[in-house]
Amino acid sequence: MQETTEESQAIVHSPAVLVAGEAFALSRDRPFVFGRADAEGVIGLHADDMGISAEAGAVEWGWNFWWVINRSLKRQLLMDTGGGGAPLRLASGQRFAIAAPRLSVLVPGEIFTYRLEVVVPDSELARYESKRSSSGTLVTGQITLSARDVDALVALFSPYLDDYPRRQARPLTYRAAAELLGEPWTDVTLRKRVERVKGRLARIGVYFDGSQAKYDLADYLIDCGLLSPADLRGLRGR
Repeated sequence: MQETTEESQAIVHSPAVLVAGEAFALSRDRPFVFGRADAEGVIGLHADDMGISAEAGAVEWGWNFWWVINRSLKRQLLMDTGGGGAPLRLASGQRFAIAAPRLSVLVPGEIFTYRLEVVVPDSELARYESKRSSSGTLVTGQITLSARDVDALVALFSPYLDDYPRRQARPLTYRAAAELLGEPWTDVTLRKRVERVKGRLARIGVYFDGSQAKYDLADYLIDCGLLSPADLRGLRGR
């Protein structure tokens, strides 16, 4: 699967993964799988690095755009979207819809952290551009957030959206978020609202489970432009 230098330069104009200077064309018909060592259908990153799973992850086509999928049973992948923030953690079994023309996938090992560059044409990107409508909804790709959805999420993740030096990468508790919103919100109604949003995301293949679910959901919503500091200022300005 080695490409020549000239071919490597040309291939980045179509869906491709760049690994250590080599360019591999992506096919909609089969996943591009990467892991510890070369094997049938697997591109190896470092055969001696036992910190990498045999199948660490894959890039594959589905629902009309490209995804990075964590195939490891216990190890994370990191998505560096190039926005200047901390990389998004992708836990076992989770998938990430590629919404930028170039995405860095970081594979932490025991010897080294390996970087793959995924290049996708603009026409094949997942669309997460957000827009406010007169109905009070926020529309993005295949999910729609109501005004109350946004209120719940902004309150829960308000520490992420606050101005420096108060900004912190941690969500509030459901009770604290409900107190920020005031009546008629309670910790129960807020939790149910967030769980419904997670359910709608799960139906398009984006999952948030486990002890880090709230942290991962916050990173996802902010990275995709669904939440911003302006939303928190709007909430406080009511």
